[in-house]
Amino acid sequence: MDSITQVTLGAAVGEAILGKKIGGRAAAWGAVLGTVPDLDVLAGPFLDSVAELQFHRGFTHSIFFCFLASPIFGWAINRFHQQLNTGWKHWTITAFMVFVTHITIDVFTTYGTQIFYPFSDLPVTTDSVFIIDPLYTLPLMAGLLTALFLNRTSAARRVVNFLGLTVSSFYLLWGLGIKPHVNSVFESSFQHQYGQYEKMKTTPNGPTTFLWSGYIVKNDTVYHSVYSLFDDSGDLNFDSIPRRTRLISAHHNDRAAEVLLWFSRGYYSVKSEDGKLFFYDLRFGRNDFWLQDEGEYIWVNEIVFDEQGKAAAIEQTFPPFSTRSEIFHRFQKRISGK
Repeated sequence: MDSITQVTLGAAVGEAILGKKIGGRAAAWGAVLGTVPDLDVLAGPFLDSVAELQFHRGFTHSIFFCFLASPIFGWAINRFHQQLNTGWKHWTITAFMVFVTHITIDVFTTYGTQIFYPFSDLPVTTDSVFIIDPLYTLPLMAGLLTALFLNRTSAARRVVNFLGLTVSSFYLLWGLGIKPHVNSVFESSFQHQYGQYEKMKTTPNGPTTFLWSGYIVKNDTVYHSVYSLFDDSGDLNFDSIPRRTRLISAHHNDRAAEVLLWFSRGYYSVKSEDGKLFFYDLRFGRNDFWLQDEGEYIWVNEIVFDEQGKAAAIEQTFPPFSTRSEIFHRFQKRISGK
């Protein structure tokens, strides 16, 4: 999830655990701890582009990290605040819960989180919430900010913060709960038109769980469509996107290609243009939310070859989302089923 959401969640968890005992310091440290797992990006200058792609949401987003780092941070914060007499165990529990909730909500997004690292590099994801979703963040933030204005011994302070955590958590459960229905719509519509398929993935199409994108792989093609929960019909129109596996198959054992194929989990398209080879990870969509005839893919990687002709590195580019009012108008209309 985005940094604002992670800071808010960390602060709300800190407030829930230690707010009554030490007041606003609990939320402040929760906010700090909520950013810690994402500090893996600081390793970027010491890694090449391929290693960086592998490293992000790896060790610092694992259950192993939660158990290892929590007592360290608990001890350090307790030493810093010895006068509070909170105890390192309480700080350790707080750090552990903040880390666990951080990686948990990251699992809900489509990026993939290596929660079992170093025992497995499997990127775990439920694909049930967009990386930015105000319907998750705003109730959480409202509960936290209201609580911070109340006396730390007030029962109402704990209630409003807990209410914010509860509402936002139910929103995550809503995304999980509606996903089987979304999957069934994509599956039945595709099978009616094209028959059996190899694999399928559905993800929220933008910052909402009411509009979804579906990606279905059959042979060397990815079929994509968009579905709103308010659509009158489940008969979807699919666009076909060629994967062009032949362009990368000769390099699948090369380091860069191997990592890109692992990361994209099969939902990709490859294109050769002006002597360059581009790898598009389709899961992250396009900058027009798939609402126009043409748009730019969000996750673009140029594969860089070394002197021996091996795929040795990648150069990532991220075209900006379109901010034209026409796109947002179409987005709102599409959510409503139009």
